[in-house]
Amino acid sequence: MRFLSALVGSVLSAATLVGCASQTEAPEQAQAEIRYESLVGVQLFMWPWDSIAAECEFLGESGVDWVLTSPPQEHITGAAWWTVYQPVSYKIESRFGTREQFANMVATCSEQGVDVIADAVINHMTAQTSGTGYAGTKFTKYEYEGLYTREDFHNCNLTPDDSISSYKDLAQVQTCELLALSDLNQKLENVQNQILTYLNDLLSLGVAGFRIDAAKHMAASDLKVIIDQLPEGTRVIHEVIRGGGEPIQPEQYLDSGEVWEFDYARNMRSYFKGEVITPAGSAIRFRDFTPSIQTIAFVSNHDTERNGETLNYNDARYFELATAMMLAEDYGQPMLYSSYAFRSRDAGPYETVKGVGPIDCSGVSAPKDDYKADEWICQHRWQSTINMIRFRDQASATPVVEKYRERGVYGFARDGVGYFITNVFDTQEMRVSVPTTLPDGEYVNLIDGEKHQVVGGELTATLPPMSAIALLVSEAKD
Repeated sequence: MRFLSALVGSVLSAATLVGCASQTEAPEQAQAEIRYESLVGVQLFMWPWDSIAAECEFLGESGVDWVLTSPPQEHITGAAWWTVYQPVSYKIESRFGTREQFANMVATCSEQGVDVIADAVINHMTAQTSGTGYAGTKFTKYEYEGLYTREDFHNCNLTPDDSISSYKDLAQVQTCELLALSDLNQKLENVQNQILTYLNDLLSLGVAGFRIDAAKHMAASDLKVIIDQLPEGTRVIHEVIRGGGEPIQPEQYLDSGEVWEFDYARNMRSYFKGEVITPAGSAIRFRDFTPSIQTIAFVSNHDTERNGETLNYNDARYFELATAMMLAEDYGQPMLYSSYAFRSRDAGPYETVKGVGPIDCSGVSAPKDDYKADEWICQHRWQSTINMIRFRDQASATPVVEKYRERGVYGFARDGVGYFITNVFDTQEMRVSVPTTLPDGEYVNLIDGEKHQVVGGELTATLPPMSAIALLVSEAKD
């Protein structure tokens, strides 16, 4: 597994310096903590524990370093995917499996060199008036036996129904209810202790860290108090959705972990779906993003593929190409996304009375034009993506040079190691002749297996519509 280095008293690597160019400096305290470099993750959305355990051998062999699971705690019942984001207790029993299955999954993945990051829902509990959870726990909206009572929740008194009505109002976002979900008050000692007990329980089962769901809805200072009490080396990734003109932005959470950069994913959709990719080569493209070294870059996630902000499986070819470009370039730590075809925005995956059924991606190697409802897409299994992980492994320490931009085409070299170029037009082929920094020879395109010649350091080729060429010096033939 490609692991990390502590940045205490050390000089940043060339790759880090390139990735952080023209970006806001990370807080001094955050820079003194452990940071993860040259890693590749994958979000296996709504995958059951046994299926993740079975998949980890493939992930480890493919160069994937960590997997993000769905929330493991007990949740409300129902068929919608979002039920797992409404906790009713912190028991490790859900539609994905039992505590024993979860522990086995973590251990199995660890043996394959793959860390497990658990999605931690600690901002809220449920939106239901009352009910019984997946593991049989009875609850009301503000009463959770052994955990919380009404006094542990915010009562914001800022809107008629105590729900968020304006994201321009910081107090509403962090003390009112998100989608009517009972909002925990993380300033309270009992709330902090219950959350820490839960997170430490997951750590005792071997998880490497957490994605903090809805981090934006908790004050950064309150979250830091909790996170600072976790064992040293615990990885924390915050979900803070960047919104224009809003008072809460991801940079405010860098003191206690990493963040997802939503604008990176939004821009990828614009470049490919909009067939306008030349802005990707701008020297100031990442200027207003979070620092590369503390950022998770992604093409899509479970929320954005449903609300239309980013590419999804319905744009399978563009999704494939955008993923390849993410792995080829030098910003952030890439997170792949693997999901299922959904009939509606709320639809969860197919499941039986025992929970989400087993997933088998063994026959998947490329995207398809159409997917049936409930079909598992297995995007992380696409051969081009696996090949581009190899590209990243070999090129991540080298700078991006020789940028090429022309209408729907964007290309760049990873100096002396690799070259990537893509045509985002959906019907128009493009002829290019570009300097690659690569030695002369015959190369195999990592995207489609076709062969290309580099002569005099230049690649001359015709790029079909919706295509890309990715070359690695290690795979050249003289």
